[in-house]
Amino acid sequence: MGRFSAKLRVWNPEHPETVEELDLFVDTGAAYSWISRERLRRLGVVATRRMPFRTIEGKVLECDLGIVYIGTDGLSVPDIVVMAESGEMEVVGAHSLEGLGLAADPIQKKLVPTVMLALSSTVS
Repeated sequence: MGRFSAKLRVWNPEHPETVEELDLFVDTGAAYSWISRERLRRLGVVATRRMPFRTIEGKVLECDLGIVYIGTDGLSVPDIVVMAESGEMEVVGAHSLEGLGLAADPIQKKLVPTVMLALSSTVS
């Protein structure tokens, strides 16, 4: 998929009056969005847990996660994000995209609304 970026907003649900505008690379291969720890610190976001992530080289990193709201184009959703360290890219990942009901359109290089898949259309 071609690389492109998307404009999003992020805020701490405990302090919704302070919002950061972001221009994040879209990475559908990333499970979680990665947002700068420094940016999240300014918003008052604190780590809620640690989780291991395997790099493409096979190394395992222990990363802090934080809880935020993320939004774009009138949509917003609570989300769990990785607190990226200095030098790590800020990206929007699949968890955020699916929560927002969006998909990456690699041809138009933008995020587009999508219809999510349901497990079943009938209730037993």
